[in-house]
Amino acid sequence: MALFLLFGPTLFVWYYLETHMPDWDRREGIHTFLSGVLLVLPFLIIHGIFRSLFPISAEGWKLFAKGILLDLFFPVLYILSGYVWWHRKRIVVPLPSQVLRFLTFGAGGLVPIALQAHLSFQGWEEGLQYLLIPFLWIQILYLGALCVGVWFSTVRWERVLVLGAGILWMFLLGWFSYLYRVNIRFISWILILGSFVGNVLIFPKLMDKVRNF
Repeated sequence: MALFLLFGPTLFVWYYLETHMPDWDRREGIHTFLSGVLLVLPFLIIHGIFRSLFPISAEGWKLFAKGILLDLFFPVLYILSGYVWWHRKRIVVPLPSQVLRFLTFGAGGLVPIALQAHLSFQGWEEGLQYLLIPFLWIQILYLGALCVGVWFSTVRWERVLVLGAGILWMFLLGWFSYLYRVNIRFISWILILGSFVGNVLIFPKLMDKVRNF
């Protein structure tokens, strides 16, 4: 199960790029992927500090906040920070290229994030940690790629709408994982896997519509 946490999201995103992105440049992709691995590493020190601030016995809204921040918000924030800094001199590119580049960078950035999550795991939620969270991370990468793509490709109102929808979906995913932590695990499995399948089916169709954006 640890291997799925460490490499499952990365391999899935890589497979998507190979099969759904006709303009995928594998050589440039490897460079972007490795950049993601290296640039996210320093943020793990900050992540360790934040993790120490949340008690293992958190309950209620504190448990929800702990899950959504440590599992979803901070990882995507680290990837986004490294991505914007690394590509700051050429941050504005066509939307499809932006999405492709962010997915590749994020696939690399998830490797150290997953390693840190594995090494610091102290709970009794193996099913969530090692099987469900990788499915959440893939969805977060998809959402992050769309938000970044639209944000840096237009100055119209659509980018605020897409960003707001992405944040709302992140809260929904955080609630799905919260259900697992409060022992409503069957419903949590259905919601997380169902949302993952929905994203996998919808995302390529969205990309087809924005290729000529």
